[in-house]
Amino acid sequence: MRNLVLSWLVALFCGLLNCSPGFAEPGRLLNTNDVVQVTVLYQAELNVTSRVEPDGTIDLPYAGRIRAAGLTTGALSERIANILVQKGLVKNPKVAVELATFGLQVSVLGAVAAPGSYVLDRPSTIPQILARAGGLREEAGAATIVVHNRGSILRLNAKELFEGHVSSGLVLDNNASIYVEQGAVFYLYGYVNRPGQYPINREQMSVRQAIALGGGVAPLGSDWWRLKIRRTNNGVVEEISAGLDDYVIPNDTIVVNERIF
Repeated sequence: MRNLVLSWLVALFCGLLNCSPGFAEPGRLLNTNDVVQVTVLYQAELNVTSRVEPDGTIDLPYAGRIRAAGLTTGALSERIANILVQKGLVKNPKVAVELATFGLQVSVLGAVAAPGSYVLDRPSTIPQILARAGGLREEAGAATIVVHNRGSILRLNAKELFEGHVSSGLVLDNNASIYVEQGAVFYLYGYVNRPGQYPINREQMSVRQAIALGGGVAPLGSDWWRLKIRRTNNGVVEEISAGLDDYVIPNDTIVVNERIF
């Protein structure tokens, strides 16, 4: 009865983990910088948590360095078991390998909701990673997305990317980086309902459309005269009169003055 219970526990242990020999599931493919936990049943001195080094190997007690990158957790379990037998360390080893921490990651910076590093636990494209980063902030508009991947640099238009006009199927590699530049913006000041900074979200934006983004002119403001645009030319700030149909350029400040009657 005791042997039956022991056999059942071993089977359960191997069923829950990537256990070898005889483990049916292949497990996840290992990459450099992944952290794996190796457990040898009833051999606590052989248990170890190890990072896959840049050369693709892990270091195991008594067994030395073993190739891990490029193997699945199941295949690594079998390899460790075979080495333990060959070295005469364990006669019939039951080995389990678990992936403790993913080593692959990509960084996302710039005008996204949640910049930071994201684990590549599955093949991921640029739009998928940007979605995990909360998407683009409003001021990104039709900003340029700069992607460093596999030694190359891509510059993509955000609007064209999400509309499918440029390739969105590129799978990102380890240590890739995505930087979303802040798109062109303008500023509303004075007698508008919501003064502040706004994105220029179209190829040509009129003063009328810009004021509409700010909730329109406030009750005491004038929308047909005394409109001004502060614009920087060669480092010099100029203030020019503006009409509702004039076009806005990046970094313009639209000033809506108070009506006088």
